[in-house]
Amino acid sequence: MNKSDIGVVAVMYAVCLTFMGLTLQFPPEAQTYPLCLEFGLLALITIFLVVNLAKARRQGIINDLPEVFSGFLRNQFFMVLAGCVVYLALMFAIGFYLSSGLFLAAIMAYLRVRHLHIAITVVALSAIIWAVFGKFLNVPLPLGALFD
Repeated sequence: MNKSDIGVVAVMYAVCLTFMGLTLQFPPEAQTYPLCLEFGLLALITIFLVVNLAKARRQGIINDLPEVFSGFLRNQFFMVLAGCVVYLALMFAIGFYLSSGLFLAAIMAYLRVRHLHIAITVVALSAIIWAVFGKFLNVPLPLGALFD
């Protein structure tokens, strides 16, 4: 088992349990699908943990942290993290579709993706999300305070 696996498992459990707590606040008829996904993710995390604990009993815990973080780009990480925070704030102000398109375009431009690829990605993902959630599943996505 690697030391980095311990952190990944802890973060995944925290994220999954947080979403489970939020899902339990939904109306009962809206809880089924998210809870199935969350229990599935919990099961996969637990299987990963059990397999790695068995591996750790045989081989010990390997300190792979220096290797894992050897190419870590701090500025890039914190810029993308800041972009995620701004994205969440914008979602409440201008809605899901517009904030998602702006977020994707801004992050991809920051990561120096070609402009044509940015345009194709933003248009394609927006269309897919609109078709799946808006039309097929009839899930209303936030319109934002500006357009509400």
